[in-house]
Amino acid sequence: MAPYALVATVIVGLLSLLFLMQGSGGDNTTEGTVDGLFYYPIKSCAETKAASAMACPRGFAGDRMFQVTDSEGRFCTPREVDKKKLFHVKPSLSKDYTTLKLEMEGQPDLVVDMKKAKKTDVVVEVLVAKEKQAMFDFGDAPAAWLAKATDIEGCRLSGFIGAKQYVRQVQFNPKQEDKIPVPGAGVSLADEAPYLVTSTSSLADLNERLQKRGAKPVDMRRFRPNIVISGFKPWEEDIIKKCRIGQEGRWVEFWAWQRCGRCAMTTIDRDTLERCAEPLKTLGTFRKRQHATMNFGMHLIPVKGLPEGGIELKKGDRFEITEIDTKRRKEWRKLFG
Repeated sequence: MAPYALVATVIVGLLSLLFLMQGSGGDNTTEGTVDGLFYYPIKSCAETKAASAMACPRGFAGDRMFQVTDSEGRFCTPREVDKKKLFHVKPSLSKDYTTLKLEMEGQPDLVVDMKKAKKTDVVVEVLVAKEKQAMFDFGDAPAAWLAKATDIEGCRLSGFIGAKQYVRQVQFNPKQEDKIPVPGAGVSLADEAPYLVTSTSSLADLNERLQKRGAKPVDMRRFRPNIVISGFKPWEEDIIKKCRIGQEGRWVEFWAWQRCGRCAMTTIDRDTLERCAEPLKTLGTFRKRQHATMNFGMHLIPVKGLPEGGIELKKGDRFEITEIDTKRRKEWRKLFG
């Protein structure tokens, strides 16, 4: 090959490589690993850690199927000081999602058989939902158990069984200002989106900042994720526009909808139930955006076509960024890159 031709070939090759790097994010990581999977059978109660979970259009199977409502039919949340004991209620679902076991230290276990439970129709308030929602009330036995466990007098266990019985759509969040990528996307009793992904490196960076300020580190339970990923740089989850999770033959594709604005729930120690200003105070020093939202994690919405029965995701699966949000990448580079 002539020298000029060789030089031209090398230049073309380098330009092609540069183009591919720009398309995939260049200095950004595009592939990591699923480090943990979590779902929350009862909204605002303790998490269930899973080795695998069925990814369905409205969230993981079993995620936020139930909520505790007060005597007025209003959602109960540990944001209110007198309801903090909800975090110590440990619910678990059977593999076929027909029984719900309630556990708490110092309390006898209670198993609610949803096939036999005496259900009554109720209309109750759901956090973030614009309108009241029609659900089931699961009777006096779980209501009495929860009231004793949480000290919430007159509370009830409300919830739904099956996708057809409960219909609620993701709503636009004016504080984040990101358009919903899948119009009409469904969601369970979760606040805003079917899924929330967080990163181990972002938590490590936050804890380093907390310790430098003389504050105690926090664990991932503060942020109630569904999917925890590793292998990425701190806060690199910000740049995701589209991603896929799984392995060959069982990929699940997601849109990264918006960053998750954090609230007072993150300030409650899950073991002691004590409250303090952290980690919100530290997040506010470098993660505050418009409307005073302090962000940790990204909301995900499945791409259309995910079957109602779901696709299984497992701990250790691949997490691949397939499309990058150029605007958010620019912000990330300015702050962290």
